[in-house]
Amino acid sequence: MAWGNFLLDSGFDAAAAITKFRCVKLSAAETVTPVTAITDTVIGVSQFGVASSEILRGKGASIRIWGVTECEAAGAIAVGQRCQLETTGRVSAEVGASGKRLVGVCVGHPSTNAGDRIAMLLLQGGGLA
Repeated sequence: MAWGNFLLDSGFDAAAAITKFRCVKLSAAETVTPVTAITDTVIGVSQFGVASSEILRGKGASIRIWGVTECEAAGAIAVGQRCQLETTGRVSAEVGASGKRLVGVCVGHPSTNAGDRIAMLLLQGGGLA
């Protein structure tokens, strides 16, 4: 499945290894790093992976900031469900008052298992569920 429709993709330096189709946060000016907490403010979703060895050679990260992106699910997510952040950078279906950051809405290719990829419309500045 290749599913996406970007309004804004941007290049950033990577402060650490980044996994493809997982959420990232800003760590410094023009630099992103993987999320580590369910309350992190997400800047977007990585469109390509960046290994630690590639960072030393100057490879940056392409991040989808606005639009529809593929995103790795942490479990089952149905079309129309709001997605919340997990500490791994994956997303899960919103389930009540969890205290997790809301990052998007599943708009296609629902998931049934952890590791599946969904089509997610990114929500900027998402509040806490």
